Amino acid sequence: MADEAQVIYEYVNGSTISFKTNNLSITYKRLFMTITSRPDGKIYVDDPAKPQRFFSCTSIITGSVLNTLNTVQTGSITYDATYPRLTTIYLAGGTTLTNIEVVLTDLKATDLGNGKWSVDVTFAERVQ
Repeated sequence: MADEAQVIYEYVNGSTISFKTNNLSITYKRLFMTITSRPDGKIYVDDPAKPQRFFSCTSIITGSVLNTLNTVQTGSITYDATYPRLTTIYLAGGTTLTNIEVVLTDLKATDLGNGKWSVDVTFAERVQ
């Protein structure tokens, strides 16, 4: 069984949603990296060092928290130099990642009954 992680999403100053999960996935992509094979047989890599991270997880939340998340994401969310962001991601062993500007790119909610919802979320890091 995986260690539990906690992802704290702050969509405006002081307003947060916490996701507790045991299946956090962090994917790294190198944006704009090109690999070229030349006729001389050599391979050249051009990488302007623009990495982007994607954070995905599943969590169980209440219906009222899902309503807030839905209202925030379908409303006129304002993106600026600070928000929305993942303020803290608590990983196993006390390791943390902090203050990562993100965009919520995927939200899937499944009704579990009794006011509980299973949500699958994916956050994409904003790249400047």
